[in-house]
Amino acid sequence: MDRYAITRELVAEICNADSVAEAIVLYSQCWPLITDYKFVFAAEKGASLGFAVNRTFGAGAAVRSIFSSERVFVLDPDTFSEMSARQGPVSYPVDCSISLDTQAMSYLEPYIKGLPNNKIPDDFKEVFAFIARDEVNVDPLPYINENRFNLSDAKAADRIFAKLKAYETLRTLDKEWLKVNGEARSVLTAGELDSRALKLISDMYEERHNHAALGGLRTRHQYMYICLMKMALIQLYTAGRSVTEKVIDFLAFCDGEFATIFARETVIARAYFERGQDLSFFGKIQKGRNDLPKQLSNMAWDLLHIRHLEEAMTLNINREARYFFTAFLTFDKRLIEIMDLYPLRSLGYQTGGGELLPVYQGDWFETVVSSESGTKVRERFYSSEARASRNSRRDAAKANLPHIAASLEAELAVVRG
Repeated sequence: MDRYAITRELVAEICNADSVAEAIVLYSQCWPLITDYKFVFAAEKGASLGFAVNRTFGAGAAVRSIFSSERVFVLDPDTFSEMSARQGPVSYPVDCSISLDTQAMSYLEPYIKGLPNNKIPDDFKEVFAFIARDEVNVDPLPYINENRFNLSDAKAADRIFAKLKAYETLRTLDKEWLKVNGEARSVLTAGELDSRALKLISDMYEERHNHAALGGLRTRHQYMYICLMKMALIQLYTAGRSVTEKVIDFLAFCDGEFATIFARETVIARAYFERGQDLSFFGKIQKGRNDLPKQLSNMAWDLLHIRHLEEAMTLNINREARYFFTAFLTFDKRLIEIMDLYPLRSLGYQTGGGELLPVYQGDWFETVVSSESGTKVRERFYSSEARASRNSRRDAAKANLPHIAASLEAELAVVRG
């Protein structure tokens, strides 16, 4: 077994530990071999995520972290050494951010444009008060990613600039003015806000020439888009099959076409096959609709935003911070429902934006397939031979994504008439 395989096995074993105590024992035995990895566990005792907790506001907005708990326990060489030396708890610097999706900005933007009579309604005041807290840093990257491919349209570019200016206002809210006058304004001048928004949109234009970065973003979106198209085709146009049979169809597709099985998306597929349109995230996915590809593409961005929260934790944005915690603020109840389906139990990741291994709450096999099918699913999709096969085919499958997407779009066009 090569060094890379050994590292992955060690990281997976720690992430899948049954308890924090077990994770500490495992880590203590092998940490010199994985010094460039960090681990975060949902825990009853540990560091508080502070603002990044699972809470709901009166206006219908909600904040969701990617973990199931309000506290986390962390492991890394520095923290472990300090715990060993002190024989007890340690403190460490952290950085945090809140991501806002497009819908959240649509709800908040009317109150941050500086228009007359833009008093904030009572049910929105707590949302703005939350955003204005010193420890809440607003992250516009989900919005930026979702709109990188729209800049060629002049009207869209104007709209994007206005949204970026609104983001900058939220990032620099005047807390005292908000508290006294019930209005949202920045501590910056209009010119300074324009300058910041212009810098962001200029960066977006420049990054259009970074074909590797844009290609990577397009590929990640395609994965989610294809997953959703396949779910819709299975649910809407394969009558008479059980939920477990549909899940196995979805797993077989991911195994064969992607050479990758996505854990979170399989849980979403299971919930969709069980509840249909009662799972409100799929409420607009109906037979005969001509805009199914557009709806599914928009939903794919939502799933990508969730993955962004996981991936962002691996970045060293503030060099003084040992950990970077993320959360999501949205008014979209459909997206909240999806995030609540499968929160993280643990996350192991390579620092500096490297590889990450998320482990979700609960038993994955019990969640996605019936007990009588669990053994067959393990043997078919998770044997060492199946894993090796996916590893050998993954690069070719990735290169074939545009063809897979076009094929499923054609299939959707046929079945919807």
